[in-house]
Amino acid sequence: MLILSFLSITFTKDLFEDYYPEAEEIISKMTVLERIGQMFIGRYSKDTAIEQVQKYGIGGFCIFANNIAGHTEQQFIDELAAVDSQSKIHLAYSVDEEGGTVCRVSLYFRKEKFPSPRQSFLKGGFEEILSIEQEKIELLKKFNFNVNFAPVADMSMNSSDYIYDRTLGENATMTSKYINQVVDEYVDNEFCCCLKHFPGYGNNRNTHDDVAHDYRPLDYLKKNDLTSFVNAIDHEVPMIMFSHNIVHAIDGEYPASISKKVHDLLRTEYGFTGIIITDSLSMGAITRYTSDVPPAVLAVEAGNDIILTSTLEEHINQVIKAYED
Repeated sequence: MLILSFLSITFTKDLFEDYYPEAEEIISKMTVLERIGQMFIGRYSKDTAIEQVQKYGIGGFCIFANNIAGHTEQQFIDELAAVDSQSKIHLAYSVDEEGGTVCRVSLYFRKEKFPSPRQSFLKGGFEEILSIEQEKIELLKKFNFNVNFAPVADMSMNSSDYIYDRTLGENATMTSKYINQVVDEYVDNEFCCCLKHFPGYGNNRNTHDDVAHDYRPLDYLKKNDLTSFVNAIDHEVPMIMFSHNIVHAIDGEYPASISKKVHDLLRTEYGFTGIIITDSLSMGAITRYTSDVPPAVLAVEAGNDIILTSTLEEHINQVIKAYED
C-alpha cells in the first residue's frame, strides 16, 4: 500500500475514504522523514534501489526499458521482489506501458510490443482497445507492477503535434469515450491506471526538453482537452498526472505540475479526490524553469500527493530541508 498526503477539502464521494483510518494509523507510527519519503516515486536503478528504500523509505519506483533488458521473466520478478522486501510498506512499482512509441515491459516480454491506442482503434475500434488493455493488465500484474502511467487522456487530431502518436487521435467526445472505457477496465481489474497529462497537452512542445507555454483560452480547454479528465472522475479514475505546461488561462507563472491554481481546478471545481502525481520533475520544463523555491517544494505546496523524479536524492532533500527550515 502507498501512503498518500491527505486533503483538507471533503467531498461527498471520496475514493479512498474507507482506507483513511488504516492509513492514519500507519502514518501515526512513522517519522516525518518516512512520511516525506512515501511521497516520492524515483527512477529505478538496480544499483541504488535498496539503498534508497532503506535511507529514505520512498513510496516506489518507475521502471524503464533499460531496467528490464537482459533479464529473464523470473530474474526480473525476483529482482523487484528483493527490493520490495526491504521496504516497510509495499512499493508502488510503476511503468509507462502506453503502447506504440512508449512501451517498456512488452518490448521484452511479449512477442510484439503493444500497439498504440490509435493503431488498436483503427484495427477494431474500442473492442480491440479493451482487449489490448486487458492483456496489458495481465502482463503487468505478472511482474508485480501495480501502477501503469497510462492511458494518455490528451486530445490531439493533428499528426504534427508532439503528443499525437500517444493519443487516440480523435476529438474530445471520442477521446472521452475511450478514456472512460479504459478506466473502467482497470477499475474492474483492481489495477491502478493514471491519466496524463492534465489539463491537456494540446499542441505544446516536448516538455522533456524545455519550458512549454500554452496560450489557449480556458473555454476552449473546457470544451476539448479537459473533457476526458473530468468525465473520468465519474468512472473513479484513481490517479491523474499533471503536465509541465504553463497554461496561461489558469496560471501564467507556474508549470501545471507545480501550480496550486491548476491543482485547485481539479480538486475544487471538478471534485477529484484521487491521487495527483507530477510528471517527472527531472524533465527540462522543470530544470530550465527558474524560481526562488526548489521545484519539489513547489510541488508539495501545490498539492501533489506524489512526486515523480529521476533525481531522487536532489528532490527529496529539497523537501526535507524545507521541512527542517
